[in-house]
Parts: sequence; structure tokens; C-alpha cells
Amino acid sequence: MARSGIARRPLARLVLASALFCCALAAAAVPEPAGYWMGPLQGPVATTLSGGTVIHTRKLAALLKTGGVLVVDVSDAPRRPDNMAAGAVWLPLPHPVIPGAVWIPGAGAGAISPSVDKLFREQLALGTGNDPAHGLVIYCHRNCWLSWNAAKRAISYGYRNVYWFPDGMEGWRAAALPTTTVAQPLTAP
Repeated sequence: MARSGIARRPLARLVLASALFCCALAAAAVPEPAGYWMGPLQGPVATTLSGGTVIHTRKLAALLKTGGVLVVDVSDAPRRPDNMAAGAVWLPLPHPVIPGAVWIPGAGAGAISPSVDKLFREQLALGTGNDPAHGLVIYCHRNCWLSWNAAKRAISYGYRNVYWFPDGMEGWRAAALPTTTVAQPLTAP
């Protein structure tokens, strides 16, 4: 059986594999947008957050053991299906959160209403004792821009110790860390 030129040359195979690996890394690197992310919310996210700290599962678990941080989940709230009969009872599934987290859906959208902005500011002030140096962890799901936008928004409010947890609930659960459920999200009127 004839072998191709690349299959016979180990160095050529190594160069090709390295090039493919570098291309894959370059494709995965998403730069921070200048403002809030206004594109599709699900997909590759930035790997950095100017003014904040990117934190991953193991370090977040250690940080939470020390206490003194407010944890905020900005995942979207489930919506009643449009095609559901008007009189039908709809019971959304319980929402899992990192223990101690508050759930504020809507705070991570690229553009938010004044009522959501007010609610987010008030809940951050309440949970941090109105201390801009208080630690603040913001998360939602893996590969979701909601938490990045909300963390950027908290930084714009003047919070100086903002941690963005891009691993999200999926990363937390994959590490077999505990969760609890929240019955109702904090929502703006």
C-alpha cells in the first residue's frame, strides 16, 4: 500500500498537527468587546474581563470557603411556553444555584431596562453592604455572555473585586460541588 508524503515524514506530521492546534486555539480566542456583548448569548466567550478577575472552579470553591463574597447567578429565568393553553398549569423546574447565590435574571443582557438596572444595583449594594471593595462573583452557564456582561456592568458601577466565573453551573456541577435551588428569581417590576 502506498503512503502519502506526509504520512512518511514525521516532521511534516508534527508541523501539520501544530498548525492545526494553533488554528484551533486562535479560533477559540474571543477578544473582549469594547462595550457589552450584543450578539448571540450562547457561544464562545472572551477569556478576559478588564477590571475584573476570571476565576475557575477550584479557585472559586476555595474563595467561597473564606466567605465574604456575594455570589450572583444571572441566568435567564424560564418562560412560559407561548403555545401552552391559557388555563394550563405551568411549573418551571427548580433553578439550581451555587449555595448562597442570589438569582437576578436579566442583569446580564447587553442592554437592560432601567428597572433591571435599578434592581441589579440595589441587590449588589444590599449584598455587599454598599461596599465597592466587597468581593462579588458573577456566573451563569458555560459559554454564555450573560455573566460576562453582568460582571462588566458591576465593574462599571464601581465594584473593584469582581470575579467572573465563566465555567458556570456546568463547571461547578462537573466538579461535584454542592448546589441548592432557588424557587423564585429576583425580578424587576
